[in-house]
Amino acid sequence: MVHRAAMKLALPAFQFRFMAAAGNVIFPGNFHPVGTQREVENVAGQMGDGTADGDGGCWLVVGGSGGFGSAARLALGLDRGADTLSVSFDAAPDFSSRNKIRQIGSPGYHRNLAIERALRQRGRIAESHNGDAFDPALRAQVLSTLRERFGGRKLNGLVWALAAPRAVDPRTGARVASALKPLGLPALIKTFAGRKGDEPAEIVEFKIEPGTPEEAVHTQFVMGGGILEQWVEDLLAADGLAPGFTLLSISYRGNPLNEAIYRNGLIGLAKADLEFRTHAVGRVLADRLGGRALSVEGPAVVTEASGGIPGVPLYLALLADVMRDRFENPVASMRRLFREHLAPGCEPQLDDEGLLRMDDRELEASVQAEMKARYAAHPVGATLDNALYEDFMRAYARTRGFDVAGVDYDAEFDVEDICRA
Repeated sequence: MVHRAAMKLALPAFQFRFMAAAGNVIFPGNFHPVGTQREVENVAGQMGDGTADGDGGCWLVVGGSGGFGSAARLALGLDRGADTLSVSFDAAPDFSSRNKIRQIGSPGYHRNLAIERALRQRGRIAESHNGDAFDPALRAQVLSTLRERFGGRKLNGLVWALAAPRAVDPRTGARVASALKPLGLPALIKTFAGRKGDEPAEIVEFKIEPGTPEEAVHTQFVMGGGILEQWVEDLLAADGLAPGFTLLSISYRGNPLNEAIYRNGLIGLAKADLEFRTHAVGRVLADRLGGRALSVEGPAVVTEASGGIPGVPLYLALLADVMRDRFENPVASMRRLFREHLAPGCEPQLDDEGLLRMDDRELEASVQAEMKARYAAHPVGATLDNALYEDFMRAYARTRGFDVAGVDYDAEFDVEDICRA
C-alpha cells in the first residue's frame, strides 16, 4: 500500500516560463498524462471507425507520436481503415525516479498509448516502436514487427513526419543537433514576452546570429532527407514495400514573415534536401513498384514544438485570429490531405515545383497581406491582446495535456495505471 500511495500524483496546472535569453521561447515545465490521452480520445471520438473506405492497407509512420505524424496516423486508421506501425523516440516512464515528470514519461509516449487504444478498439492493428530512427537496428526491428504482428504484409505507404531536434550519427557515434538559425546574415525576430502579473504580453524583438557551416551540416543531417533514403533503401532491399507504394514526406516551408530562419535559414537547407531526396526516391519507387513519393508542405499549426521556435508563438497567435474557422490543427490538415488529395481515385494537386501544398490556405495572398498588416500594427513595445495570448497559450497547453475537456486536474491519478496500454 505504501508503494501504491507513493505512485499517486496530481498535476493541477500547466507550468511554463519564457526564456528571454533564447529569444523568449516558451519552456514547458510539465505535462499531464491523463489530459494527453484524453485529448486523443476526444479527437478520435469525432472521427470515423475506419470502415468507410474499406481496407486502408498497412502504413508506417516515422515520427508518429506528435504533430503531423500522430494526426496522419489517426486519419489513416480512423478515416481510411489502415493498420499502422509508428516509430518515435519518446521518454518512457521511470517509476523509480523521484522526479514527477520522469515517473510519467513524455507526452509522445502517452499519445501513442491512446492512439493505439483508439485504433485497436475499432479493429485496427496498431503497433509502436520507441527508438531512434537513425539507428539501423530499429529498421530491422520494424521489418521483424511487420512479419510477426502484421502477418508478413508489405507496406502500402510511409508517412515521414520526423522532427527530431538531435540525433546520433551511427557512423561515428557522435551526437549532432539541428539549429534554427539564419543563413549568412543575422535576423531580427519579433515575438511576445511572458506576461508580468495581469499586464498584457509585450511585443519584443531580438537578433539571431547566423549559423556556422558546422551547424548547417548538422541541421541537414538531422532534418534532411538522407535518413529517409536509408529507410526506403532498407525497406526495398527487404522486399517490404507493396506495388503502388506511396511515400509522403511532411514538412513546413514557412512564410514571408519567418523566412529568415525557415526557408532562407539552416532549416531551409535541410528541408530543401528532404524535398530533393523525396523526389529522387519517387523515381526509384515509380520504376520498381509503380509507386510515388510526394513532398507535402504542411500549414503552420500549434504543436509541442511551437513554443520553442523563435517567433512562432506570435505568428500563430495572429494567424489563428486572421484565419478563424479556416485555421487548422494537425488532425484537420491531415484529414483534408487524405480526403482531398489521396482518396481512392483522386489525383493529388501539385504546384509548379511538384509539391503538395497543404499550406495553401495560410499562404493565400489575402491572409498574408492581413498578417503583414498585423505585424506592422504590433511594433516593439506594443502589447498583444490578452484574448489572443490566452487563445494561443490554451492551444499550446493542450499539446501538453492541459486545458483538455473532461479532465479533473485537481484529481490524483495512479502513475502505473495511466501508463498501461
